[in-house]
Amino acid sequence: MSSAVNSTAHKTRGRFFAAVSSPAALIILLLIPLRLLELVGMAAEGRKRYGTFEGAIMLMAAALALVWNVIGGAVMLLVRNPARELVSKSRLSRGATFVLFATLLALLEEGVTTTLTNLAPLFGNGQAFITASRNFLEVVVWHSVIVIAPMFVVWSWLLARLRFSPGAVFLLFGVNGVLAELLIGGPALVMAPFWVFIYGLMVYLPAYSFPTKVETPAPRWFHYPAAIAACLLASATAALLVNWLSPHLPRFGTSLKFPAH
Repeated sequence: MSSAVNSTAHKTRGRFFAAVSSPAALIILLLIPLRLLELVGMAAEGRKRYGTFEGAIMLMAAALALVWNVIGGAVMLLVRNPARELVSKSRLSRGATFVLFATLLALLEEGVTTTLTNLAPLFGNGQAFITASRNFLEVVVWHSVIVIAPMFVVWSWLLARLRFSPGAVFLLFGVNGVLAELLIGGPALVMAPFWVFIYGLMVYLPAYSFPTKVETPAPRWFHYPAAIAACLLASATAALLVNWLSPHLPRFGTSLKFPAH
């Protein structure tokens, strides 16, 4: 009995040290407590300002962190192997499967955020929002997923040619998310762990499930910043096209704006 327990403990330690041997995985593990501290901090500050526009936003952000980052992240970690087995049965190409899988996860994340925006009165202020609209289609077609999806295409191309680890894809896509939020004027740097997990979880399972060939080479150091730059370029191009086309095409709902002070 004792030897069996020791064997199990040894295997568990072996898996743990194997996981943290990747620099990306180690960084993600270090970000977890920061993410949890942010969640607690946002919830406490939102509770203190309950009834105000800012307080409701903080409470909604804390709820998003709990639902998507904590619960969603834990579920994805637990189902990663069954998900990979399911994806392996896809009749689509591995690149198309990756893009479709990541897009579905991005739609799911936006479904959570749009739901929270529509529940704003429960968070203390009915005018508060964390999405560009209260209409899901308006959000994903004209504001969010439409400019995120091109980055999935970039990663499907990269993974077909270079053996990035799932942790590296998670972290690099999370960095893209931080930069994207910074460019649109959000509190990106202060909330970096929050945004890394929001965006990173859109691609972790698709990257983990991506079938890599044995002969696929490992990325070199310059491929990491190049991946970030390529994703930003793809997203910026999509954003320019959306801004050009949106005035001429039908909308699904009204866009929300911050109140004037």
